[in-house]
Amino acid sequence: MVIKKIKISIKSLEDSFREARKVASEIDRGIFKRRMPEINFESFEIYKKTFTPKRIELLQIIKSRNPKTIKELSLMAQRDFKNVYTDLKLLKMYDLVQLKKTTQGLMPRIAYDEIILDMRIPLAV
Repeated sequence: MVIKKIKISIKSLEDSFREARKVASEIDRGIFKRRMPEINFESFEIYKKTFTPKRIELLQIIKSRNPKTIKELSLMAQRDFKNVYTDLKLLKMYDLVQLKKTTQGLMPRIAYDEIILDMRIPLAV
């Protein structure tokens, strides 16, 4: 079984652009490398506001317990439906969650098995 991974990095906008230019240059030269999907945040503060413990818990519940609807997920998480739905919309924006329409409602699904956090903390200012 192949484990699907996504990498979350904390790096400056300048570093993100530099990396994107490098990838574009490789593609222009006909070099196509398989890359792990990646989400970049400019600061640890932005990352913390996005990936709260409750949102990470939702990802874990979806992956391990396969809820059939958002309502079922909210019951499993013992959280208010509206707050769970709001969190799912944000996680969907980052492509970490898909919401599949079913006859019962929207079914949350996760495309990844593992999230890798890559964080560098510069000590010099």
